[in-house]
Amino acid sequence: MASVHTYDKSSQRHVLPLRPTIKDYAWGIRGLDSRVARFALESGVIDEVDPDSPYAELWLGTHPSGPTTLRDGTTLESVVGGQLPFLFKILSAGKALSIQAHPCKDGAKRLHLENPTNYGDDNHKPELAVALTPFEAMCGFRRLEEIAILIKKHPEFAACISNEAKLAIFLCSRDEDDKKKALRMLFQSFMSCPVETSQVQ
Repeated sequence: MASVHTYDKSSQRHVLPLRPTIKDYAWGIRGLDSRVARFALESGVIDEVDPDSPYAELWLGTHPSGPTTLRDGTTLESVVGGQLPFLFKILSAGKALSIQAHPCKDGAKRLHLENPTNYGDDNHKPELAVALTPFEAMCGFRRLEEIAILIKKHPEFAACISNEAKLAIFLCSRDEDDKKKALRMLFQSFMSCPVETSQVQ
């Protein structure tokens, strides 16, 4: 991202400063503690940083929900001649982010056609994360023994899992295929928990 402070109109390198889109989701880091806020300020997208506002994401790309522009207002999409196959984001996460599961490319196209309200675009969203500051991420699942303890310890978690899936966890053998099956049952049960059940937990 080029800075408005360092942009030289006489430059022959044809570097064009970009104006990213800023997203203020509630989980974002507030004020100048947010890297997103600092980068937005440096790029001239904002004139000042509100210390009480969350600055969650900075987007560079052609996504219709947050298109990047040049300083003169021209969209990046018109400059590059179409949609980019990626969306570059910088995140400043102040709270834990939700679980996300994205479909494959073919599934994304189909879901977007069938339900564009809930599937706003037809991209499959492969992701790559690079930490610019210390960042803690969870990948994969806890051991089944730990999950069994958490089910017993937290009734609000247990209420969102079917009895069949709980039994699969409690009675799972040491066989790897058995473990995978139990974990799959648990995940499917938890992710398909009825809204009326999860809302009261």
